[in-house]
Formats: sequence, C-alpha cells, structure tokens
Amino acid sequence: MFLNFSKCKKHLLIALCLVVLGACKQSEFYEKQGLSEVSTGTENPGNGGGIVPGDTDTGGGDTGGGGGTTNPPVVVNPPVVTPPVVVNPPVVTPPVVVNPPVVTPPVVVVPPVVTPPVVVVPPVVTPPVVTPPTEPVVILNDRSEIFTQNTAKSGDVDILWVIDDSGSMADEQDALGKNFQSFINQFLEKDIDFRMAITTTDGTSTRNGKMVGDSTKLTSAAAKANKSTFISNFTKWVKVGTSGSGAEMGLKTSVSFTDRYASSFLRENAYLVIVYLSDEEDQSEKKVSEYLTKLQALKTNKGMVKAYSIVTVKNYGNQWETLGNRYMEVSNATAGTISDIKKDFSSTLLDMGGKILNLMDSFALNESPYQDQIEVFVNNTKVSSGYVFNAAQRNIKFAASAVPAEGSKVEVRYKVKATVLGAI
Repeated sequence: MFLNFSKCKKHLLIALCLVVLGACKQSEFYEKQGLSEVSTGTENPGNGGGIVPGDTDTGGGDTGGGGGTTNPPVVVNPPVVTPPVVVNPPVVTPPVVVNPPVVTPPVVVVPPVVTPPVVVVPPVVTPPVVTPPTEPVVILNDRSEIFTQNTAKSGDVDILWVIDDSGSMADEQDALGKNFQSFINQFLEKDIDFRMAITTTDGTSTRNGKMVGDSTKLTSAAAKANKSTFISNFTKWVKVGTSGSGAEMGLKTSVSFTDRYASSFLRENAYLVIVYLSDEEDQSEKKVSEYLTKLQALKTNKGMVKAYSIVTVKNYGNQWETLGNRYMEVSNATAGTISDIKKDFSSTLLDMGGKILNLMDSFALNESPYQDQIEVFVNNTKVSSGYVFNAAQRNIKFAASAVPAEGSKVEVRYKVKATVLGAI
C-alpha cells in the first residue's frame, strides 16, 4: 500500500509541473502578439509619406503631393490576457494506514520435563549384632527362719492405733468409732487373743506417745466380759480430739509409745500391728528406716511387726491434706496394707481385720524372698505342697489338711538380695 501511495504522489507532481509550464508558455504567447501589433501600426492610405509616430511637425511636404493631415497613432490596447486557470492539484488524502493488529503469538507451554524418580536401592543393612546386656551381678544372701507349730491357739496380736488429732480429723475419728464393730467382730468370732491401745500423732514434749484411755479395758477378755462396754470405750477413746499439733508425727509417737509401755503392753510372742490413721503426711524428724528399725527390734522375728495405713493416697483438692507417703513406706516395708482415708470405713476395717486374722495361723517372714522363691521343711523334711506363700503379706499358711503336728519344727529357707533392707 505504501508503494502505491508513492507512485501516485510522483504522478501528481509531474502533472502539476506540466500545468505550470503550459500556463507560462501561453502568457508569453499573448505578450508577444500584443507587442507586434503595436510596433507595426495602421498606415493611412492618403499619407504620402510616412508619419513617424511621435513627430510634432504638422506641415506637409512641398512637393510630391498635396500635403495631407497627419493622424495621431492609434493606440491599440493590448488584449486582455486572461491568465490561465491554475488548476490546483487535487488534494490527495494519504491512504489511512491501518496498522495490522498485533498478533500475540500463542504461549506455548512447554511441558515440564518429567524426570523419573530416582529409585534408591536401600543399602543392605546388616543388623548389628545385639549383645544382650550383661545383667548386673545379683548378690544373694541365704536366710533361714524356724518356727514351732502351735495348734493350741490361733495366735496373739497387740494392736496400737495411732490417730491424728489435728484440726481436720473430727469426721474420720467419728467414722472409725461408728464402724469399729465390722473390724472387731471377726476377732471375737475367731476367739483371737488381742490387746489394743490408742495414742495420737502429737509429738510435742507433753503428749508424745502418751496413751489415750485405758488399754486394760480394750482386750479380748474385756470384750468377752461386756462387749457393749468394750465397744463403747473404744468409740469414746478413738475420738482423741482436734486440738493436737498440726505437724503430725505418727512414726515418732508410735516409737515413743513402745518406749513408754513396752513392758506392760507388748507380749513377746504376739504380733505387733500398728494402725496409722491420718489425712496428712508424717513430719517426724528422723528417716523412716530409723523408726522402722526400732519397731522391728521389739520382736525376735521382724516379720511379726506389721504396719497398716489409712491415709491420704491421692489429692482431693483440700488444701490441708497431703499424701501419707512416709506411712505408706512403713506399710510396704512390713508387708502391711494401705487404705484410702476417703473410702468407706466399714469395708476398710473389715478388710484390714481379715488381713490381720490371716497372720494368726501363719508364719510371717522377716524379709521378702528373692523372686518369691522359698523352701519349706517340716522336721527337717522338705515339703512341696500343703501350704500357700503370700508374697504381699510375706507369710506362709498351711492348709487345714496339712497343718503340722503340735510342736513340729517348721523351717523356711530363702534368699534375699544384698541390697534389700536388712539383707546385709
């Protein structure tokens, strides 16, 4: 399109030049014609001689003809020259240049080069040779305990009640008194020879280990004589009050009690059972093991000392209550039982009484046998049946059909780890 426009423009310029040139030649032609007419003039036929234009002499010649009149020259107006019509060249409108649309080339999406995943071949892992850990050498010590079978009676038990007398214990003391019958009835039915005494957890100088009430009125003999009076006395005396020290020291007071009344209260061949009742932790000054050693020293056979705890075993949200961990430690060390002070006292006392009764016709061991393995000999002959070993209570009980004869020697052999309390 642009090429055509250039050619048109060239042709128009040539035509314009030709028109201008033609006009110039025509003008020149008319000018020349006009001048030629003026220069030749029109001769008068009567004029014998030529009249020179512009001559002022008006006289005629003397001879040659009569003198004629000289006419002035005729002035011929030049012809009106009409200038050539200048034809303006047509306005050439340049063609509208239509820009071609910008064509955006389509975006060619090059598909990504998919590299196939590298397949990693796991290395062959040779499992390491696992050397079993070398078990520490367990040092074992031999133990042998000898008992004499006595079928004349079931056994004797001395029970010490250590009752918390701090400000938060009124309800628990009341519950113990009301549910005492569920505990003691079992002893009366089986005709157990028992003695009971009561002290508090107040370890101050004036009350430390002091007896509450009269232990001579809390015996099996007193219960047989008058059961209602016996139960009334116990119910009254276990309500030891709530004015005692807030720093409970049950372990300390139990040892102090035996120091005060061992000769009058404790019997050599009877089990010593200590029941701790408290809603707070023991705060005695010494270590648990020191108090336990003193209590076990009261018996030739340490297995005849048992501790039962009715204490706080978990938090219930009361700010004054703390877990009785030290009491529970003593119970675990003596194969006693642990009960929650918030549980029903009737079932707690019934269960605890049954556990104590089981001691009466069994043989309690001083220590826990390694892996609960024991050997039993009756009159130096090994027996492998007819008895049950209760690992939790650490005692041996013969079945009714296998009870050794009266006066028989019963020997129990076992091993203990050297790290166990009292093993070395």
